[in-house]
Amino acid sequence: MKLDGKVALIIGGASGLGRASADACAAEGAHVVVADLNDAGAQKAAAQIASDGCSAGSVQVDATDEESVRQAIVSTETKHGRLDILVNSAGGPPPAGYELETWHFLVDIYLKGPYYACKHGIAAMERSGGGAIVNISSIAGVSGSIGPTVAETGYPAAKHGVVGLTRTIALAYAHKNIRANAVCPGYIDTPMTREIFGDPHSATSQAHINENLRVPMRRWGQPSEIGKVVAFLVSDDASFITGQPIIVDGGFMAR
Repeated sequence: MKLDGKVALIIGGASGLGRASADACAAEGAHVVVADLNDAGAQKAAAQIASDGCSAGSVQVDATDEESVRQAIVSTETKHGRLDILVNSAGGPPPAGYELETWHFLVDIYLKGPYYACKHGIAAMERSGGGAIVNISSIAGVSGSIGPTVAETGYPAAKHGVVGLTRTIALAYAHKNIRANAVCPGYIDTPMTREIFGDPHSATSQAHINENLRVPMRRWGQPSEIGKVVAFLVSDDASFITGQPIIVDGGFMAR
């Protein structure tokens, strides 16, 4: 149990990559606090994790609101006495609206949210004697995105920012025993990607992966394949890894 005795706050943990991260950290012995804007979803995820014999609770959080994020961190530290692990995985589709509104929404949730969490989470980790942060970026955080509208450039801009944020935190707090890394997923089968690309097992979706995107492993990644990387990065097995964007994409960026 590599994370036995650790307290982990997973922001955006009710579904998708956040939920997979919560599952993986809990399976390694961490007490997981599932934090999400969808409070019912966070409670359900925590209950399911607990039903598997692991330790979990939940808290509601709006990742785009600094005070909400601060309160989630305060609640976690107050209830459990410490914060050892922070995972930033909040996300969501932008509201229908004007181009500038879309751009700001993407930057708010994908860049400002992790900043708020790191700002307040680091203070808690210092009181605990150290910790580990994983920010979920994207392959769009180390490359450009193909064919976005101007408004949608908010996504790769934010994800690039997450990598820069992560590296800077890693350098600034290494002497405080706080590590920070970013995971950069490729095309992963999540509820959000299903909304965009449809059923990943459909002929159309498979053709998109194989013929249009040309993913070398010729399949969609699974959320658990991201969650396990997150659990590794926050464990002592990764004790000398910090400031790194870890690409998990089935070989896509190696082409």
